[in-house]
Amino acid sequence: MRVLLLGGRGRLGGAIAARLAPPPAGVQVELLAPARHELALEPHAPDDAAARWFAQWRPDVVVNCIALGDVDQCETEPALAMQLNAALPAALARACERKGTRLIHFSTDFVFDGALRRPYREDDAPRPLSAYGESKLAGERAIARTACPHWIFRVSWLYGAPVRNLAADLLDPANAARIFRLATDRFGVPNPVQLLAAEVASCIARGRASGDSPPASGTFHLSCHGATTWHAFALAFVREAIGAGRLAGERAPRIEAIEEASLGRPARRPAWSALDPSRYEHTFGRTMPGWEEAIQFAL
Repeated sequence: MRVLLLGGRGRLGGAIAARLAPPPAGVQVELLAPARHELALEPHAPDDAAARWFAQWRPDVVVNCIALGDVDQCETEPALAMQLNAALPAALARACERKGTRLIHFSTDFVFDGALRRPYREDDAPRPLSAYGESKLAGERAIARTACPHWIFRVSWLYGAPVRNLAADLLDPANAARIFRLATDRFGVPNPVQLLAAEVASCIARGRASGDSPPASGTFHLSCHGATTWHAFALAFVREAIGAGRLAGERAPRIEAIEEASLGRPARRPAWSALDPSRYEHTFGRTMPGWEEAIQFAL
């Protein structure tokens, strides 16, 4: 089974690449993870790019981790956000439909407005507050309009990659004396990319060994259980890192509380965007941990 991983140098894509190369036991795949220069993606011509990639690599499964994920950049460059987060997934879905290829795509908790104050289910009405959320929702809907076999996984609050995330910064010895000011009034679910990558690998393998049909196409919330703030997460992460010997207590950074509004960022964030993974667990036969338990995957 040839798996084409697009965006394999990013936060989630890098974790998936590490999980599939070499593949874990029971997963028979040939991983194709081209670098950005090999993809030569022109955002304004996604159909040309998709056709070229399919002709060159002939995938059986496409895992799409390409996105414009900078929420504030999406607010200032909405056209680019739509090209990368909506038009490109649509082009991939059309190419997958023609070839009978499965598409695995990732969306976000930012498709919701945060008004419910409970974990969101897949059947809750999306109401994005930002250009980022709007573009990701448009990508979801474009894929669903095609007949390609697909799984859209909504994910949230990713951490655990080597660079450019809160967990890496908290573990960095250079930040021993640094003060981290984090919001106490925005709630969601932190998810280690290592755990999500393992789940994606399991989904790819599902049904191959037993001969069972894979789960039907649809949208699923791939998330740990629970809800917390970035401030509470950082405190818990530092505590667990000290307990695991990854961080010396006397060199732990300081965590201070602030309110989201004080950050003055261009894009609005949902105040309460936890995702309920029950449908994912039932459909794929998996059990997701609580967000605190999941910290161990990043240590």
